[in-house]
Amino acid sequence: MKHIKPYKIFESNSPNFPTTREEVIEVCEKYRITDYTINDDLSIDVYGDVNLHKMGLGKYIQLRFNYVSGHFACSNNKLVSLEGCPQTVGGHFNCSYNKLKSLEGCPQTVNGNFHCFNNFLVSLQGGLQTVGGHFNCHNNELVSLEGSPQTVGGHINCHDNELVSLEGSPQTIDGYFACFNNELLSLEGSPQTVNGFFECSNNELESLEGSPQTVGGGFHCAYNNLRTLKGSPQTIDGSFFCRDNKLTDLEHFPEVGHRIAITDNPVDSLVYTFIENGDSFMVEDFNDYEIVRNGDTVMLDRLKEFIKGHDLKMPDLEEIKKHYKIIE
Repeated sequence: MKHIKPYKIFESNSPNFPTTREEVIEVCEKYRITDYTINDDLSIDVYGDVNLHKMGLGKYIQLRFNYVSGHFACSNNKLVSLEGCPQTVGGHFNCSYNKLKSLEGCPQTVNGNFHCFNNFLVSLQGGLQTVGGHFNCHNNELVSLEGSPQTVGGHINCHDNELVSLEGSPQTIDGYFACFNNELLSLEGSPQTVNGFFECSNNELESLEGSPQTVGGGFHCAYNNLRTLKGSPQTIDGSFFCRDNKLTDLEHFPEVGHRIAITDNPVDSLVYTFIENGDSFMVEDFNDYEIVRNGDTVMLDRLKEFIKGHDLKMPDLEEIKKHYKIIE
């Protein structure tokens, strides 16, 4: 049997795919790949899982995969490229903890979860088109989601990157969408339907323009620079957390199914007595009273009328004066 020299496997500066069927068989034996078919182009179809996790891979994978029916893992190596990875994976795909800067060469279809965190990704160009499970690309250096899958059956985790835009995101997500801890100035390009929660906290947002219109779980936009809720989702089935912003009124407030948290906003000094458990009717009524004018002035008589009409406790005027002018 012809043997492949070790340096070809671990030290090559470019992919060094086998050139004969005998070499394909030998590499498969080395990595304990057993149930497979060799195609005419010397790529292989594997019926089961491929586990290359912590197998000492250098910069490149040394086999050309076409189809893997089970899971495919090439995590915890030193890969700089995904060339040679399968085009279709029936289970999960995991390329985490490598030295990747791009997803070029990754599968086009993954029916399970897709994990690519803890690399050096700056681009998703060349990424896959369909993920049946979760897509995780968090904790990288991504500045864009261009090239991300357009169909995701589970969650998308793109938090802890350097994203300045959500352009390129899939438009419908069955799970949750987490883009917190980035540098987003806008939500333009974000998914428009998210069946789980949507988390965009810890960015540089000044408005919610472009946010999804329907959110099946919670919507979290805390720790931004929001001065208005314009553009927020119309309906949030879960909780709405927008604490630590700069909101001075409740205009454009969404219909919220569960808890509301807007502490550490100027407007909280007016509504803290009812907002956490407030229903949509009460928020709408607060807006109808036109208590806040021009974002910086409180009409005291209207505030008192609202408080009395709803049998609420009068908020602290001294606290209100820290944020608004008061007209008696």
